[in-house]
Amino acid sequence: MAVPVEILGLFVDPGSGSSIVLLGETNEVTHVVPIFIGPAEAQAIALGMQGVTPLRPGTHDLTANVIDLLDAKLERVTVTALRGGTFLAELELLTPNGVERLSTRPSDGIALAVRLGVEVCVEQSVLDEAGIEVEHETDQPFDDAQIEEIVSEFQEFLATAEPSDFDV
Repeated sequence: MAVPVEILGLFVDPGSGSSIVLLGETNEVTHVVPIFIGPAEAQAIALGMQGVTPLRPGTHDLTANVIDLLDAKLERVTVTALRGGTFLAELELLTPNGVERLSTRPSDGIALAVRLGVEVCVEQSVLDEAGIEVEHETDQPFDDAQIEEIVSEFQEFLATAEPSDFDV
């Protein structure tokens, strides 16, 4: 079952310098999924969240234009699995030929979703496996200490995980 999530924020891990997007349940944030992403994808997500339209289309703007040109509609983006420490995702497209699902990196899917204003979801199994349980007021932003704790806990999970811990 896919659970709707929201982007709680984009952050840079001070230890590694890596960009991280935090996804959390929309109704009541009890699980947060931190996903490490590249700096270009972080910038693309940030620009999309701010509604910035570049003078020339970037990759995600181009993809959104192609979807529209082909009379398709992005219905949702879903983080579907965690395999070997890597998150997997799918685009769910409504096309003239029916529903099509395309594999994507979560960061690219999220960048596309924010441009097109569509729902981002995480499979319940991924929330159960990789979600960090938090106590958090839904109307308050995360502070730096909470973010560091979430990222640290996820890094510890990845460092101690065995292949059998992942959906393979």
